This record gives sequence, C-alpha cells and structure tokens, in this order.
Amino acid sequence: MSTMLAPQSNTVQSDFTPTPTKAISIGKRWLFGPWADMFLVANIAWPLLVLLARWGNPLVDGPLTFVQVYFLSTPHRWITLALVFFDREKFKQQPGRFIGVGVSLVLLGLVLAAVGGYWPKAVNSLVPLMMLDFIWNAWHFAAQHAGISRIYARHSSIQQPDKEVEFEKSAIRLLVLWVFFRLAMYRGQHQPEFSAFSLPTVMPFLDWFDPFAVAGIAVVLGKELFRRPFAHGRVLYLGNMTVLYVLQLVAIRLQAGTWMTALFLGGAVFHAVEYLAIVSWSVRKKTTGIWRHLAPRLGVSMLIFMAVLMISNYLLARQSFYVWSLITLLVSLLHYGYDGMIWKSRPAAKKPTTAVA
Repeated sequence: MSTMLAPQSNTVQSDFTPTPTKAISIGKRWLFGPWADMFLVANIAWPLLVLLARWGNPLVDGPLTFVQVYFLSTPHRWITLALVFFDREKFKQQPGRFIGVGVSLVLLGLVLAAVGGYWPKAVNSLVPLMMLDFIWNAWHFAAQHAGISRIYARHSSIQQPDKEVEFEKSAIRLLVLWVFFRLAMYRGQHQPEFSAFSLPTVMPFLDWFDPFAVAGIAVVLGKELFRRPFAHGRVLYLGNMTVLYVLQLVAIRLQAGTWMTALFLGGAVFHAVEYLAIVSWSVRKKTTGIWRHLAPRLGVSMLIFMAVLMISNYLLARQSFYVWSLITLLVSLLHYGYDGMIWKSRPAAKKPTTAVA
C-alpha cells in the first residue's frame, strides 16, 4: 500500500543551508487523534487479544474469531471494490484498466481453482489459489505497513532524503515478508504436498537469517526515537508493528504452535483494522460521487457496510463453505490488485524552466 497524498515539493535545498527544526503541532502528531490512532491504527490492544487466544478463551474460539473473519477481514477486502467503483472521479481516469485488471484476476483465480482439481496431492482444489493468495497477501501486508508509515511521515511534515525513505520501506517489507516466508516453511513441513522438499531439515538453517531481517527495522526505529521533531503517532505505529512481527518470528523459531496461532490472529486483526481506519481517513473529505453522501456520516456508514458484509458472507458460508471460500479468494485478488493501483502516489509534475537570455 503506497501513499496517495499530495507529492512533496521538488525544491532543492543547499547542503549548506540549515534546516529549521520546529515542533510538530498536536494535530499533525496523529492522523485522527491520540486515542483513535492508538486503537485503530497502531492497534495497541492486540496483546490482549493474543493472550486471550493463547489461553484458549472460549470468546476467542467463538465470537472473536467470528468477528475477525466476518466483521473485520471480509469487509476490509470488499471495501477496496467500493473505493474503485464508487469513486466516480477516480474510476473515470482509467476505466479500461480497472475493468481489465478485475476481469484478468478473476479469470486467473478460476483457472487456478480448476487446476487444483487435477493436482493429485492437493487435499483441496483451492490449494493453488490459496498459495497465490498467501504469497500476494504477504506482499500486501508488507506494502500496507510501509505505506502507513509513509503517510504518517508526510502528515507530520517529516523531511526524509530519498535514500532514507527507500531504506525504511525495504526494512519494513523485509521483516514482514521474512515472517510470512518462515510461516510458509513451518506450515509446509507438515503438508503432504511438499514432503519431497525435506523442509524439516531446512528450518534450523533459516534461524541464522532472522537477525538480518530484524536489523533494518531496528535502525529505522532508532532513528525515529531520536528524530526531532518527534512524531508520536508514527513512532507508536512503527514500534507496535515491529513488536508484533518480532514476536511472530520468535514463535516460529520456537515452533510454539499455540503462540503462533494467537499471534497471527492478532496480526490479522491488526491488518484489517488499520486498513479500514486508513480508508476512513482518506475518504473523510471527499465530495464527489457516493462519498459526498457517506463522508459526513462515515462512522455509521462504515459500520452498516461491515454489518451487511458480515451477515451476507456468514449466510453464504453456511450454505456452501466452498463457494464462500472461492468468492473470498477471488475478492482477495481484486483487493490486492486494486490496492496497488489506487494507493499509488504519483510524482509531482516538474515545472518548466524558462531559459534566461
């Protein structure tokens, strides 16, 4: 998920010109406000959810898991389609591309589902589609975290050299992608489809690379803690996100299955909630199309949207879990594909220079 904010100025500053340091206003320390950012973007309550899941609390196995799947994760996928097809102004910019990408991704998903029916070792015909979903979802998680971090930086008017921006993005993406890769390897060693790869013998060697995956984000956090002006919301977000993924990595190293399940449940809630929050933040001032009517009452509109998706998807899953799974995977592909299009920031157009005679 890249940022969709206004591009930064192209003004070049001399290396010998001192950069004035000024305090960030309270409003720019946060996207919404301290409490909303803490619970909806930085998701500081995820440790409580993880502990409840780890202790086998019946609320997690029942109502909370239901809420995570149907009320959070499912609507967060479908809302991307609303962002594409309900935003008339954005859709008119490239309708052919939006429609073409959508049709192509749906066809790709259906082809993979068909291929899965002929895979002799696959326990489910959706296995190839789920494999693609896992890989793309890993990148989606990584890009979203890097994008939100960048949104905070721009919102707080933090000036970063291009090299620092790229290092930060790479560090966040490396950590998240490595954790997903480690999870895939852990799961693969217990799956008959991948028995030929001798994954149990490979796992100990991967432990050596874990510190390198964490080193980059540690450098980023160190810089942010000593940066002046200090962006409270950004530091809280980066720190909380880092702790979650490092703990997931530790659980994988220890092969602590119960902790892994609890931590990745916390990660799924973290991801869905922050995405819904950032969508709300980005459309709150829109005045075109359907958003003209929804933005003034965005909180109620979002809750109604989530409730409708929860009920309809639950009823569909009760009728046919296979059909619901297939539709959810197809919508996920659209979610990943469109997300990479609508959140992409574009560089500012360079002003023409006038030659001096």
